[in-house]
Amino acid sequence: MSITSLAFVVFCVVAILVYRFLPSSYRTGWLFAASIGFLLTWAWNLAAILLVVATVNFTLGRWLGVATNRRRFFLWTGIGFNVLVLVALKYNGFYVSALTSLLERMGVQTGDGVLKLLLPVGLSFITVQMISYLVDIHNKILKPEPRWLDFALYVVYFPKLLSGPVERARTILPKFKQPSPLDAAAVEKNAWLIVVGLVRKLILADTLLSIIPADIFLHPELYVGQDLALYLLAYTFVIYNDFAGYTSIVRGVSGFFGIELTNNFKLPYFSRSFTEFWDRWHVSLSHWLRDYIFFPVSRALAKKIPNRENIVHLLVPPIVTMLVSGMWHGLGWNFLVWGGLHGLYLIFERLTMLRGPRRLPDEWPKWRQVFSALVVFGLAALAWIPFRMDLVTGWHFLARMLSPHAWTLPHLWLVQAVSTGIRGVTSWREFAFPDMRVLLVLIPALLLDWKQYRRKSETFFMDWPAWAKGLFLALVVLAIRLLSFGETSAPFVYQGF
Repeated sequence: MSITSLAFVVFCVVAILVYRFLPSSYRTGWLFAASIGFLLTWAWNLAAILLVVATVNFTLGRWLGVATNRRRFFLWTGIGFNVLVLVALKYNGFYVSALTSLLERMGVQTGDGVLKLLLPVGLSFITVQMISYLVDIHNKILKPEPRWLDFALYVVYFPKLLSGPVERARTILPKFKQPSPLDAAAVEKNAWLIVVGLVRKLILADTLLSIIPADIFLHPELYVGQDLALYLLAYTFVIYNDFAGYTSIVRGVSGFFGIELTNNFKLPYFSRSFTEFWDRWHVSLSHWLRDYIFFPVSRALAKKIPNRENIVHLLVPPIVTMLVSGMWHGLGWNFLVWGGLHGLYLIFERLTMLRGPRRLPDEWPKWRQVFSALVVFGLAALAWIPFRMDLVTGWHFLARMLSPHAWTLPHLWLVQAVSTGIRGVTSWREFAFPDMRVLLVLIPALLLDWKQYRRKSETFFMDWPAWAKGLFLALVVLAIRLLSFGETSAPFVYQGF
């Protein structure tokens, strides 16, 4: 069940209405049942696997809470279990084919699909949540959850199930037990979050994705340099608006239950440094990596090398953290290169800070803020190349995009030939003009971001007069309706992680 489908709308309306009319003591059970029902629309196997994961981590958490001598054993057993499940189900493409071939050579007939393992939706997000739960109990930051039902809901809660946010148990479990009241202001805010999410996903991300040629990330040699640059820019906004749109929708849906989820995106393309970028992009995962990878690595290094000014302290924590981030997205060289690039960006940034007193970006001159934001955006966009395609294709894409010989001037002579009827034309690309459709979508995308940035509010529409709200909603509904005829809707990008 896609969260942009009519079926999901009906599902949410029923779930919210029943939840609101139930006594508080039954609400957790209802949310759990609704979440399992949502899972079953994908496959019953998913529900079974995630309930096993929930039960094992719930049990290990209880043991960790009462253990005195074997706490580290239970912690590492839990971490090992969660990583093993992730590797077995998400990364099975790396070993299933080889294992099948080996067994068949040994005379063991595996049959079609016998060794094919099912990947539960959102498994990567659930894995890091389970690890943080066990680590927090081990560090005595959190007490074990005493009720299995509350913990199981934490695992399968349907608004955050497919693509996060990565919620810490210590922040969301209390919200399940004491949800916020739903007053008129909350209803309006949640509704606008859903509207903004639909605009980002259906009108901006999906439209841009439909414009990008299907083979450009497979055969970049077929395209001129300016096309590669333009479509890379388009993809940069696709992946942002797609994931930010998902987060906004599920935050709005969850808000109707009185359960606030983390704001995962805070206009990251306005960042003036990569430190700021990772405090604005995929915030819940970035903060998880900071707290459970970066800080532990830094503390471990401090025990070996007490001098914090040693170059090792500047180099190792960021590169390790970003490589882990790359591996979390996928076990492939392209994801490692993507993570490694961001690690190098952070290292270079840390090295430049050694030259003088550190100043916050808000204290920089305006020209430097604008220039730095453009640099950060450009380098982040280049890093999406290995994220999107394999390394060989990515290298050809980058080399051709940066080659002056691959760029061509618009074919004005062809315009004249076509206009005078000397010859015909079969494709807009023959003119070597920029694809104006991309620019037509990027303008409202940038305008939305700019308004949110200037107003410091993601729901600035709430301040508009009633007639302006109504007109805007009518335009949004009309645009979504028109786009629905083109069947441009695509799965959410991060749904694959």
